[in-house]
Order: sequence, then structure tokens, then C-alpha cells
Amino acid sequence: MSNQLSIDNVIRVTLVLGERTLAPVNTSNLAIITDEEPSPTNFGVFRSYLGPGGVGDDFGSDSTTLALANAVFNQTPNVNTGRGSLKVIPRLQDAAATSATLLSSSRVDLTALTAEDYHINVAIDGSPAADLEIGEIDTSDVESAEASLNSQAVSGAGISFSVTGELTAATIELSSDSTGETSTLEIDESSTGTDIASLLNLSGSAAGSDAGLESVKDTLLRVRDKVDFFGIVYTQKVVDVLDDIAPIVQALDKIQFVTSESEADIDGAFTDMRDAGFNQTRCLFYSEGESDALEFAAAYAGRALSINFDGINTAHTMHLKELTGITPDSGMSQTLLQNAKNKGVDVYVDFGVPKLFTSGANGFFDAVYIAIAFRLRLQVAAFNFLAGTSTKIPQTEQGMNGFKGELRDVCARFVENGSFAPGEWNQPVPFGDPEDFKENIREQGFYVFSLPVAGQAQAMREKRVAPQLSLATKSAGAIHSADIVAQIEA
Repeated sequence: MSNQLSIDNVIRVTLVLGERTLAPVNTSNLAIITDEEPSPTNFGVFRSYLGPGGVGDDFGSDSTTLALANAVFNQTPNVNTGRGSLKVIPRLQDAAATSATLLSSSRVDLTALTAEDYHINVAIDGSPAADLEIGEIDTSDVESAEASLNSQAVSGAGISFSVTGELTAATIELSSDSTGETSTLEIDESSTGTDIASLLNLSGSAAGSDAGLESVKDTLLRVRDKVDFFGIVYTQKVVDVLDDIAPIVQALDKIQFVTSESEADIDGAFTDMRDAGFNQTRCLFYSEGESDALEFAAAYAGRALSINFDGINTAHTMHLKELTGITPDSGMSQTLLQNAKNKGVDVYVDFGVPKLFTSGANGFFDAVYIAIAFRLRLQVAAFNFLAGTSTKIPQTEQGMNGFKGELRDVCARFVENGSFAPGEWNQPVPFGDPEDFKENIREQGFYVFSLPVAGQAQAMREKRVAPQLSLATKSAGAIHSADIVAQIEA
């Protein structure tokens, strides 16, 4: 009897499984941050809901949390339409004392920090501002950059830097070593060397919290990497702490819906948000009372975050939309409406039928929402293109064409959902061939371009960084009003 030999001598089959990739960020997930304590002792950091029923079971039928959940799910469409859900996040009732913490208002390219004499001038725990030497930043990796920032002078002063993310898109956190309300930080942007605070997108002041009910700011910092949420509403009025939380929301690529029943806040905190450029804090006014104003914000958010960016013609504007279960603001007047419009505050008006009136003074909501969603989709698509191959993407024009193809797919999706549209580019052409640029915008609504691989600096090539990718899109916009001239001839 002969020995049977393996057919591997002739045919060899290797099974290659697909590489793991990221799912798109769900920009329809809405969080309620509540000061109310849930009844289940095992509630955890958060719970997800696809309807209000479970919220009532966990927080009670008379809770503000349930009232806001009802306002969210009463809307048609609502967050479920965008394949999102409601996340309820309770603030800790007995939180430990926390440190003063400043978060960079936007991501930082650490590789751009090439000076050798960096300083930071900061007042710590109520003491006069101290000019602290940092020196040169080692940008070979994130860990080295963090170590450089935490120089001997910085550590000795009782503060510390934390760096997360990528070298070219890092999030910077500056914290005091002390805790409690006496723990404070305040940035002074004048220093003897090259000031690094502004380059790290750090500004303003911060204070820690004493033990007890967790502050809204500390809740946001605690759950930012633990809960998948995009929009935020609150069971308490948070206007008084907007200076603390608006920079965090802006840095985390989220949108918060903040409301007030006081006209003073239109000229105060809400104007401050507009002037500071915090367009991811959406300011709403509803004069009927604090609890009704909170429900108005929840209803607005439930309707606003309903876009399914994978759909066709699903993009919308909030202007002149109707909110189920919310009555028009009986305290609204023409003077008040004009002031709200000037300050970037959205209101709910009786035009014979109840309708939202939105203002572009702090950016129209849909423009802000679409811009963040688009950036997040581009980021995930680019990551998946690089991570989804079992071999490698060559640093050649062929490889770059594949890269650009992924970005074009994202742009085309946003044309399909109605966010972008073909049109004429009316500003100077910022990159690429001017005729190709204008033709692509005119015919497709977007243009994607990369610098030639052959012209790339050798140092960047050795680091395996792609040549600069640039893209431009044409917003579809929205018609919010019109002037009509009618001529009648006898």
C-alpha cells in the first residue's frame, strides 16, 4: 500500500481574513447628562435607550430625565432615524474632589513645535502667574512630546501635561496637582520665551471641584472615552458654567444644546459663546420657565440629530421646523426675536403655526453638524483605507490614487444625502489645477487633490507620511427666506 502524499505539494491555499476597521462615528447618538440618581444600583456609567419607557423605569415617572427623553422621542424624525440612540449619563453623587483642568480647544500638530525656547505663563492655585521654562519639544513620538512638556520647571510648579491622540492631531490636557475648588489654573499668554499656550490651543481659566455632586465639566471629562455620544442635553440649566464646558465640547467634536428662560442670558453668556466662536454650543431661548426650556432643548436635539448620513436627501435645516409636544414661546416679541437672531440664539415662534426660527450669527446648526460629521467620516475612511489592507499601501501615485478614491467616496455620499451639491466656486482657487478644480466643483460638488509623490521631501518620505491631501466641497446650503417682487399691470 502506497503512502498518500499531501496535495500541498501541488496546491497551497492560505486563508487571509479581512483586517479590522472602524465603523463611522454615529452622529445621532444623544446624551442626557442628569443630576438625578437612577434607582438601579447597578446602573453603570450609562445606559442606552431606543425609547422613553426604560428611562421611566430607571429614573421614575416624575423625573426630569424622563421628561427630556419623552421630548426627544416625540419628534418625527428623531435620533432613531439617524440610527442613533439615547444615552443617559448620571453625574456621580459622591464624586471625589477633582483638579483644575484645561483642555485644548482643538487638536494640535505637535510636529509644528520647532522652536527651542518654549515657555508657558500660568497662574496656579491662586498664586501670581509664573513664567515656566519648557525648552525644546521632542516630537519623535507622543510619549516623548509629553515628557518634554513636563519639564522640570513645569513639574516643580505643581502642574502636569497629558497628551493623547496622534502627533499631528493631539489633544492636550493641563492639570493642577491639587484638588478641590481652591485648585485653579489661569493662562497668561505673555512669556519671556516662545509662548506655547496658544500653540497648544490652551486658554482661559479652570477650577477644580470639591467632593460631592460631580460637576458637569468633570462628568464630560470622565465619560469622553467611555460612552459613544455626539449630542448633549442637560437636566439642569448650565448657562453659568458655559465658560468651563464649551471649550471641552468644542475640542471633543460634540454638540451641546443649552437653553435659558432668561433674556439676560441672550446678551450675556450666549453672546459670549458667539463671540468666542463656540459654535458647537447651540444656544436656545424659551421664556416659559426653566423646566419647559429644558424640554425645548431636548426636543430640538431629538429632531436636529436625525440625519442619516448614509441616506439619500436626508440632510435638513432646523429653520421653520415644528417640534412635537412643544408650544410656541408666548413671551416672544419682534424685538426679542431680532435680538436672538443677532446673537445666534434659536427660538420657537408662533407664525400662525409653531415654527423654529434659527439664526446664522453663530453658524446655522445644520452647517455645524454637517461639517463635524464630514470631518469624522473622512478621518474614519482614511484610517480604514490604511488599516484595511493585509499588505501595505505603496508610497506611489497608485497608492495616492487609492487614498483619494476613498475620500471621493465620502464626498459623493455627502452629495447624495444633500449636504453638498455641484455649483460654482466663487472664491480664489486654493489648490490644484484651477480649471480642474472649478470643473469638479461645478460637475460633482467636490474636488480632491494631492501633491505629487515625486516632489515630496525626503524627510517626510522616510517617515512614511503621505503627500499633502486637500479637498474642497460646495455646500448645498438652504433657503431660509426670500424677497418677492410682484408686478401687476392694469
